[in-house]
Amino acid sequence: MDSLEERHQKELRELQSAVSRLCDRLESTAENGCGVSLSNDELLAGPQVRDTDSFDIVRCGTVTEDEWEELYNFFDEHCRTVIAFMDDQLYSAAHVIRKQPLMATVICVIASKAVHPEKYTTYLDAADKIVSTTFSGAIDLYTVQAMMLLAAWTGRHRLWGYISSVAVELGLNMAASKLGDVSVEHTAELVGSARTWFSLCCFDLMINLNRPFVVYSIMDYLPVASQLLVSPHCRPVDYRLCAYLQGFSITAEAKTQIANAELQLNSLSDSVDQRLTALDQKIDRWFYHINNSMEPLYQTFAKKQDRNRFMVPYAFLKIYVNGLALHGKVSQHVSADTDRVAFIEKALDSACLLLQTQFESKEFRQMLPYSGDYNLVTTYYAIEFMLKALEVASGAVNCGLVLSRLRQGAQLLEEAGAAESADKVRDELHMLEQVMRTSLPPEGLVADLDQAAGESLFDIPNLLDR
Repeated sequence: MDSLEERHQKELRELQSAVSRLCDRLESTAENGCGVSLSNDELLAGPQVRDTDSFDIVRCGTVTEDEWEELYNFFDEHCRTVIAFMDDQLYSAAHVIRKQPLMATVICVIASKAVHPEKYTTYLDAADKIVSTTFSGAIDLYTVQAMMLLAAWTGRHRLWGYISSVAVELGLNMAASKLGDVSVEHTAELVGSARTWFSLCCFDLMINLNRPFVVYSIMDYLPVASQLLVSPHCRPVDYRLCAYLQGFSITAEAKTQIANAELQLNSLSDSVDQRLTALDQKIDRWFYHINNSMEPLYQTFAKKQDRNRFMVPYAFLKIYVNGLALHGKVSQHVSADTDRVAFIEKALDSACLLLQTQFESKEFRQMLPYSGDYNLVTTYYAIEFMLKALEVASGAVNCGLVLSRLRQGAQLLEEAGAAESADKVRDELHMLEQVMRTSLPPEGLVADLDQAAGESLFDIPNLLDR
């Protein structure tokens, strides 16, 4: 109760300060015979984005006025919707957000990779210093959201544990739980806190599939997320957020329900076979629902190819679930286990689909130099799986096609600036060609075959109608 009272007193002081500043503006304009008005951004910012007198990213010397305008404009045009399940309404107008220490600095970090790459490290150091100030003292929701963006866009996975602890300290997990209580009023503050918690859960489910989740009992929160869609404060992002959570809850289910020891048996048991099959079919139903049954409000992006944004997570989910059959196996045993080979083959097909989708998206490739730390998470996963799977299932797949997709994956890594990783993949490709006695078709031939398929890749199939 004391902490709650202190928070209310703090908010009251901030409100009094804002009123005082407004009165000063009214007095000064009255003396000049002029009126005064607040912009829409100032009116809509509310308690989430507070105007602070003590910080301005230009005035503090982090950037010049021209640099801030250039960086913000690039972020606004090219970066704000890259993470589809993060609320793009977080990002206020430039003159408002420049007064928010961490969010303004994170925007500079993200955009500088494309606009001023030579200053990326400088901006990142500035962001790190601001994060370090949160180790003690008060912290607000907006700063937590900024830290989430920083961790996602820079690949700093160690930050997620800290972000999770701060989120719990702020009671975001409790807000998410209260969302499912019919006796609790869905205030804007409650829904905003719950939305941030569910966004954190989504990051956790995506990034930590092969590591322990940072959110304790994460599966307990997921069924409540759908309450966002019936809230009076529902936003378009909530449809996308719920869709991602529903999809990644399937992989989390596989992770928690199928023990590694069960996967390392010489032959998959009927029980594991049935569970993997059921989970794979569940992914197909999820994808079908998104593209054929779901209320179209989830899709708020204007660009044509954005209809396919769920193709990559769809393929990624199928790689993970079917790829569990590869765990703990060695090549001399796998050929006799036809059920295991069938799952691995299905996972390889999905990995090929993922890399093909990314490679054939001009927009995706154009973003890679500045979005690689986030967008290449699935790319790396697909490549690593394919290299392992080919060692045990090369006789069951079209090796030429798989190697061609791997070559495309290496090209994606190179375009993202990960030249060393790209070279390692190409070295692996060269060894696989020799072992399999397979020659890769010329790159131009693969491109011609893909082009001959036209837009079929980007025409979402009605999977359950087949």
